[in-house]
Amino acid sequence: MNKKNFIYTFALCMAIALPFFTGCKDDDDPTEDPVEPSEYIYVLNSGNSGSNNASLSMYDVTEGTVTKDIFEVRNGRRLGDTGQDMVLYGSKMYIAVYGESTIEVTDLDAKSIKQIDTEGQPRCFAVDGGKVYVTYYNGYVARIDTTSLTVEAKVRVGRNPEQLTVANGKLYVANSGGLDWNTEMGYDNTVSVVNMATFTETKKIEVVVNPSNIVSDGNREIYLVSMGNYGSIPNTLQRIDGQTDEVSVVTDIEGTMLANVGSTLYSVFAQWGAPSVLYYSYDMRNKTVLSDNFIGNTEISDVYQICTDKTFDDIYITTSDYLNDGDIYVFDKEEKFVTKFEVGLNPIKAVRVKK
Repeated sequence: MNKKNFIYTFALCMAIALPFFTGCKDDDDPTEDPVEPSEYIYVLNSGNSGSNNASLSMYDVTEGTVTKDIFEVRNGRRLGDTGQDMVLYGSKMYIAVYGESTIEVTDLDAKSIKQIDTEGQPRCFAVDGGKVYVTYYNGYVARIDTTSLTVEAKVRVGRNPEQLTVANGKLYVANSGGLDWNTEMGYDNTVSVVNMATFTETKKIEVVVNPSNIVSDGNREIYLVSMGNYGSIPNTLQRIDGQTDEVSVVTDIEGTMLANVGSTLYSVFAQWGAPSVLYYSYDMRNKTVLSDNFIGNTEISDVYQICTDKTFDDIYITTSDYLNDGDIYVFDKEEKFVTKFEVGLNPIKAVRVKK
């Protein structure tokens, strides 16, 4: 090849390759803005029983916007009848849909991965050691494998179990007996203790009738609300010693709803007919009151539920008048008000996701 032809061929090749090299340079430009992580608060709205109107709302933390039924938007169908509880574990969310006898498993974008059919109406969740535990209202606790997304075992507990919590390798399950309230049998008055290694019930602890809310710091202290019979037996807050399983009545604070972050207990006393709602924060290990009004000057009407996000240390208080869409109030770990936004009907649980 003579010199003239070589120069021509080289110039032609460079002309063809130039857009390719230019494109690569643009893609690797270090000044390009990085993608900001997405951060959401998902809120499960229970809806009204029998109305098929449970929903999942999504609050975009960065944008400050709400999508009121993100589950229907992402999946083209509704959750179903009566959302009961929700838990975030690993890369999945688990939603108990009581009226459908199903557990809806989604990814962190609220896209359905699987519906787990249950033999009883699923009520409340606890998680530990790569497993998800859920109470069935027909008297069982089921253990879900988070890889296969199947129910791998069940254990019989008490009547109409509500919340459950993990402490010292054991599950503590509040057995309400709520469906028997107007029968001779009446409410249950026990907490089942389940050995998690053998997945067997080892004992029942006697407590005040109609136990419902139960939390623990994962170690020694377990706190429990019994709702009583709404008459002659009052609402009672109790403590269970995680080493001895002995029960004592807590008298320095009151509570009808409980949630916790570590050893800090958040207790809301919203008894029907009481003159006001009380908001306590309490050190479970040292048994001392941290605050008798952790919401400060924030005004909240029609309190419905309290829950916490143990990863972000958020405290959520939801509201409901049972007719209109409710609100959710967000407080940080310093118990300072952060924001408030409207969600769906009867908001019952919130979890925070950062991707």
